[in-house]
Amino acid sequence: MSRLMTRLRKPVSRQKGIALIVVAVTIAVMGGVMTDFSYNARVDLEAAANGRDQLRAEYLARSGIQLSRLLIKVQQSVLDKNRQFVGDIQIAEFAPYLIKAFGGEADERAGLGALLGIDTTQMKGMGVGKGATFDLVMTSDDGRLNINCGGGLNDTTHQQQLYAILSALFWPPRYSTPPGPGRVFDAQDSEGQIPTRDDVARAIIDWADVDEMQFVPPATSTGGSTSGGGSETYNYDAGRDPYKAHNYFYDTVEEVNLVRGVGDEFWGSFGEMFTVYGGCKVNVGAIQPEHWPLMAAILRATVKDDHRTDPVLLDDVLLAGLAQQVMALSKMTGGFSSTQQFIQMISDPAAALTNMASGSGATGSTPPPPSTSSQNSGVAGIPLDPAKVANVITVGPRRIYRLDATGTIQRTREKKIQVHVRAIWDSAHFNQNTTSGDMNDRQGTWVYWRED
Repeated sequence: MSRLMTRLRKPVSRQKGIALIVVAVTIAVMGGVMTDFSYNARVDLEAAANGRDQLRAEYLARSGIQLSRLLIKVQQSVLDKNRQFVGDIQIAEFAPYLIKAFGGEADERAGLGALLGIDTTQMKGMGVGKGATFDLVMTSDDGRLNINCGGGLNDTTHQQQLYAILSALFWPPRYSTPPGPGRVFDAQDSEGQIPTRDDVARAIIDWADVDEMQFVPPATSTGGSTSGGGSETYNYDAGRDPYKAHNYFYDTVEEVNLVRGVGDEFWGSFGEMFTVYGGCKVNVGAIQPEHWPLMAAILRATVKDDHRTDPVLLDDVLLAGLAQQVMALSKMTGGFSSTQQFIQMISDPAAALTNMASGSGATGSTPPPPSTSSQNSGVAGIPLDPAKVANVITVGPRRIYRLDATGTIQRTREKKIQVHVRAIWDSAHFNQNTTSGDMNDRQGTWVYWRED
């Protein structure tokens, strides 16, 4: 009994098991540290891989842009110089397919090679590696209306020509009927204004001219009004987000959205027909089929003064048919060789088609009046004023090229890295910043460049 009591009175050590607690806490702390380290290492690895692939995609897109310069050179040096023999062939229309030889997948290169009768598997320098591609889309801005022609110093002649085409472009009744949402004109906008066709046409010109006076069109302008004048009262600084008119050339075509009366409906209807690059004449051979309203506006703006009440001009359906059929005939017959040929085709589409097909198109003769052949063929022609036509249109080679290149790195089935490069090349602009002594390198330059 005494031994039991002695053992019970012996002090008990309370430090037993502390090692287990220390090990458990250490493992927990080390686990958290390792988890954080592993996560950070994974994030750094992904960031490095993204940066690497972003750079690869960027230079793939730049490769597409540089190849486009080669295609433009071929167009100008070969196709344009032999245009009278080969017709209006534009290499830009084949660019997406030609670029596949350099930036497409293996099966795309093989398909292109099979089409051309070439074994691409034995060719070096084709392709950019597994999971890497680049694409290119080339179009021309020469077939669009340059709204900068009304800007800068008071260039009254170009302002009047721009106003005439804008008024003709806005004329069709479909842009203000039926009443309700979706109307472009004569409908209340977000600022509570009700812009008319004439208001918007003037505002587009006044935004870019240098003065503070409202543009007043001549009395003979198509659909124009000589009323108004005085100071510009567009009140850009009176809205919820005040700003001032640019009063100088448009920097980008999207800037037109800041003009009074221009909204989403307007941009959706006309935005793709505008540009801010190039000259003041529209290359009618470069007008895209979906932009036929611009062709119709040119016809309405350049008709002879004594034919303004022609039934074709007053019926938007008939004018649309004429514009679309003339554009289609132009593509079928190799394009317009001169403005005189364009006038002849509009005056008598059926006879012009016969002459172009037989190779006897008159390029210097006076265009005939509309004949019964056009009426019988269902294509009614209208007489154009040669002086007006010469002021607003041109034919022949393209000058402004719009390029959109996309570099793609396919990381996984679901994940890919893409870089877009959008650029505008002006073939007629003289490059003063090049260090090359070759004069060929000074002809043409980039006037717009954007990467995203």
